[in-house]
Amino acid sequence: MRKFVMGEGWVPKKLDVYIDVPDIIDISHMRSNGVQPGEELLPEGASCGNKAEPARPVADEDIVSQLANIGFNYFACQKAAINTSNAGLEEAMNWLLSHTQDPDINEPISQDPMPAEDTIDEASLQTLVSFGFPEDVSRMALKASGGNIERATEWVFSHPEASSSVSADSSTNNVKDDDSHISDGSGRYKLMAFVSHMGTSTHCGHYVAHILKDGRWTIFNDNKVAASVDLPKDMGYLYFFQRISS
Repeated sequence: MRKFVMGEGWVPKKLDVYIDVPDIIDISHMRSNGVQPGEELLPEGASCGNKAEPARPVADEDIVSQLANIGFNYFACQKAAINTSNAGLEEAMNWLLSHTQDPDINEPISQDPMPAEDTIDEASLQTLVSFGFPEDVSRMALKASGGNIERATEWVFSHPEASSSVSADSSTNNVKDDDSHISDGSGRYKLMAFVSHMGTSTHCGHYVAHILKDGRWTIFNDNKVAASVDLPKDMGYLYFFQRISS
């Protein structure tokens, strides 16, 4: 759940929002029923018509306008947004400040289908990889931060979704095509745990876990474990559901 926002001055602010989480969810209606009458599977490796040309990246006009209002050239602002994948104003600003001496920084964007990627310094890339970051994420971070290792490290920590996306792609690529050995199950799941934050802001407090154990909710607070008297189910950050056996 989204429980933090960036306030004025880039200060993280905690959101006191409450989530109406059911004890049981049923996603049976999302289940695939396989090939239906009148449907036909495409043959392996089939392409649909002519191969589409890669789409040109488009700059986020909100980022561009904010940079332009500061006084930067409009074309340079567009390049900053595109080269940081529209990650945000701060990333675009960092890229722009590190490329102000580029001879074509204020030139209109080329109409080529895909602009050439910035050259990534291999030494900087290997440094980030040695920190334990995936290579693909490291490349994205260096590109978004103008090649600065310190800012790239901060970018990785502030964009956890990038690492999650790479991990998901890797997991998908490693899945075997033959899944006939996988047994099906119920589409109903019960809430069995959730994690919540105790504290008034992002700068204090800590996280605790509530787990449904032996038919009752138990709170795990560091090394303290006790029965939960007033269950804060609507204040969770992460919710865990377990499939109900059919």
